[in-house]
Amino acid sequence: MKINFKLFVIAFLGLISCNKPQKSLDNELKIDLKTEAAKINDYLKKYEEPSQYFNVSTDKPSKIKGKHGTIVYLNPQDLLTEDGQAIGNSVEVELKELLNQEQLLRANAPTTSNGQLLVSGGAYYINIKSNGQQLKLKDGKYLSVEFPKITSEEMFLFYGQRDTLGQLNWQQVDQKFENKPRQNVKPPSLTNDFENILSYIELESNKPLTLEEQQRIEENAKIAKVLDYLYQPIKLNQFGWINCDRFYNVPNKTNLYYSFNPIDSIVSAKVYLVFKNINSIMESFSFSIKDNKYKGVFDNIPVGENIKFIA
Repeated sequence: MKINFKLFVIAFLGLISCNKPQKSLDNELKIDLKTEAAKINDYLKKYEEPSQYFNVSTDKPSKIKGKHGTIVYLNPQDLLTEDGQAIGNSVEVELKELLNQEQLLRANAPTTSNGQLLVSGGAYYINIKSNGQQLKLKDGKYLSVEFPKITSEEMFLFYGQRDTLGQLNWQQVDQKFENKPRQNVKPPSLTNDFENILSYIELESNKPLTLEEQQRIEENAKIAKVLDYLYQPIKLNQFGWINCDRFYNVPNKTNLYYSFNPIDSIVSAKVYLVFKNINSIMESFSFSIKDNKYKGVFDNIPVGENIKFIA
């Protein structure tokens, strides 16, 4: 898929006027890293991949399907508010599906775990509220979700947390994404179906396929599609950021350093590496105010990868 990244080439410039009094200038420079990061993060929200929202009743279990194929099995009896109270008559499910680099970039969702590069098989955000109150799972309960299968590589479950600068870091848990078991599904009788169709065409018969034959062909097609494009349901014990990932383990790595021209007076910038051949992006934050200078660097970059550099 060819992705147009022109929209994302954004420079956040803190320009310092030479005409201002020194005292006023010193006051302006008394800002911290969190403040600068918040400015950029707030600005980038206008480009963020939009969430999908689903309002469902709490009278019975529900099945929610995202536009890219994610299926959430929701049992209201497994939920309660953060302060331990019962939920309302309906809940709002927020779902964000990020399957490619453009979507990951829009959501400010780099694919790294403690500085190590990951290859994403899809990143997601799932949250549930009732009457505006944040919900959580009861002890021992879980949320069952089927995620789209976009790679044949072995993938593991990661949960994501944002730090005080809004940077997302992924932590692996002891769960692996499993393919749907084919042995539990009745083998499709596509051969006989196709033979019947070919015979029908060759004989120029006016006899149409029976309703049962049509339904069997359609059902076989649905089964094959589910087996190929959805993982077996995985059990989530928390809401928030979820990733289907694997570590990109290569022997040769290097560090990439960068800097901005001092005459441009750039106070802060968010910088991304977008990898051409793998579904991965990395993020760095550059900060330079008065005498506080933070050298920009990307650690553990695979040697020889083709990248886009975006600030």
